[in-house]
Amino acid sequence: MWYLFLCVAEKEKRSGRFCPPMGYKEKYEVAFVDNAPPMYGCAYLDHDWNLSDVPLFHLWLERPEEPSIIPTYCKNTSNMNHYIFECLSNDESANPEEVEKGFQYMSLFEYKPNKYGQHGSNTNEPSFRCAVYVADEYKNYGVVVIRMALSRGKTEHFNIKQCEGLSNILTNRNLIYDPKSQQDWPEGASYVFVMGDLQPKRRTTTTTTTTTTTTTTEKPSVSFYHFLFMIRGELP
Repeated sequence: MWYLFLCVAEKEKRSGRFCPPMGYKEKYEVAFVDNAPPMYGCAYLDHDWNLSDVPLFHLWLERPEEPSIIPTYCKNTSNMNHYIFECLSNDESANPEEVEKGFQYMSLFEYKPNKYGQHGSNTNEPSFRCAVYVADEYKNYGVVVIRMALSRGKTEHFNIKQCEGLSNILTNRNLIYDPKSQQDWPEGASYVFVMGDLQPKRRTTTTTTTTTTTTTTEKPSVSFYHFLFMIRGELP
C-alpha cells in the first residue's frame, strides 16, 4: 500500500500537479508585493531537463532597482530575476476553515543561480520554501487568478514552520503596498498574484443534427492591475 502511494505521488509530481493549477508552457502575468510598491513579472510551468525530469515553476520578478514604467509581464523579462522552483508536495490545510476557502500548501525547492547565472541544486543555500495559494476562477472573463504567499528560503531541508502565518497574507485580497499590515507578515514573505487563461478553456457547446455552436469567453483587454480592481468585489 505504501509503495502504491509513493507511485501515485511520483506520477502526480511528474505531471506537474504539485504546482499551482497552470497550463503547461502557458504564460501568466504576475504582480507581486514584498517590501515595496507592487511590481510585475511572468510565470509558467516548463521543463528544464538540466535540472529535473518534472515540470518546474518558473517565476520572473522585476528587480526593485529596475521597475518598469509600463509593465511588460512576459513580453520582456530582461530586467527581471529568474526564480526556478520544483514543487515537492501539494496538500490541503489541516484547518477546516482554510480548506473551505480553498487554500493549498506547497513545499518548494529553489534552484539557485551561480555567479554565471546558471541555475543548479545547492542545499547550502536557503533553497526550501513554503507557499500557500488559492485559485479563483472568473468564467465570465475566461481567466484564473492565483493568489500566493511565499515564505523566505531555508537551508538543508523543508520545515513545516516555514508555513506559519502565510495564510494570513491571503486574507488581504487587494494588491496594495501597506507597510503597516506587512509588519505582521512572516519575515521575508512575498505576496504574488498570478493571472492567466483558464485551463482548459471553458466552453459551452450545443450540438444538433444540423448545426454546432461553440461559445468561448475571452480574457478582457485590460491591464492586470486594472483587472484586479474590476474583480475585487467578486473575490470570495
